[in-house]
Amino acid sequence: MKLYVVNPYNSQKIYLNLIASTRQELANQIGGQNFFLSNNLYNIINVFAENDSNSTITGSFVGGVVGALGGPVGVLVGGLLGGLIGNSSDEVENAKIRRFNNS
Repeated sequence: MKLYVVNPYNSQKIYLNLIASTRQELANQIGGQNFFLSNNLYNIINVFAENDSNSTITGSFVGGVVGALGGPVGVLVGGLLGGLIGNSSDEVENAKIRRFNNS
């Protein structure tokens, strides 16, 4: 999960090099509700979380490559299992993102 703010002048995302489960945890880390970043003043309400990877696709690819050792059936089984494992990781990540964004 990556935390970011949107620059009010050019609408580009600026990623924070911080990890927090909730906005309150973020406020505790930075020592308050407001912070400066790139000469702009932001409030923790302006911070959002997004997914930083797609584990389903990666898992399917890795599973397929490993499964290639077992031939065509191995590719199918490996890709399927890798996708399922990656999907589970994505669901956990999305739950963390919802928790932060709703905090």
